[in-house]
Amino acid sequence: MGLRGYPKTFWWMQWWWVVAFCLLASVVYIPAMKSRKSSLNELAFRFSEMEKEKRFVLQEKEELTHRIASQNDPAWVELVLLREMGVVPDGFLKVHFTNPSYK
Repeated sequence: MGLRGYPKTFWWMQWWWVVAFCLLASVVYIPAMKSRKSSLNELAFRFSEMEKEKRFVLQEKEELTHRIASQNDPAWVELVLLREMGVVPDGFLKVHFTNPSYK
């Protein structure tokens, strides 16, 4: 005799759908959680890459802001003329180097 005087098979026949539902739910739930976890990992990676890019852009913005602010400084203008344009002040000797592979 099983529970409360019923035969043992009666309990299984009454509650089989609960066991089947739990098995079906676990079959669906476990792969879904793996997919969710991989999606979360991908999003976390993309977020960290965006944070790196944001820091780089903010650093570049700060550098450009400093360059704009220093354009009225005569020493900065002289440095730009020397470095970027190749202008040499009076009294200095300008030397040109040639690459031997350009013959």
